[in-house]
Amino acid sequence: MHCKDSFPPAEIADIPDALIVRTSRPLDAAPLLELDRACFGRRAWTAREWLEVVEEPDWTTLVAELGDRVVGAAALLLWPPEASLASLAVHPKLRRRGLGTLLLRASLARARDARARWLALEVDAVNAAAVRLYRREGFGVARRFCEDGQARLGMVRRLGGTDGR
Repeated sequence: MHCKDSFPPAEIADIPDALIVRTSRPLDAAPLLELDRACFGRRAWTAREWLEVVEEPDWTTLVAELGDRVVGAAALLLWPPEASLASLAVHPKLRRRGLGTLLLRASLARARDARARWLALEVDAVNAAAVRLYRREGFGVARRFCEDGQARLGMVRRLGGTDGR
């Protein structure tokens, strides 16, 4: 039985009506690993790491499903007052349709519901599309660093405020 979570629709184009966003379950570990490999190649998490993410209570993972296929995911650690978006992935064939925005906004809502005061994430500095998405959704650069030879950004967004975002 799929449990469809309700998230604010916001201005998102081209997302199929059949898309379901739900909380992960242990059986999602293998499809999440497949998605992660399609998105991140050799930098993808291992099967063991994905099993931990879907089984451990510290993790909250939102899964976007189209039919019986996992096409997007957002993995969060909710440790108030901070929440961390550890991974945001959208299948390469479905990018630029608003699915990343949908998953990010759902992640923000989950972090607020968990009473976190801010959401932090890390992103490759050269991933211009992701950096634009995060900036558009109110994230600012908190630090710049290098990891495994890659320039990276630590970004943060304060939660709450008068606009409810």
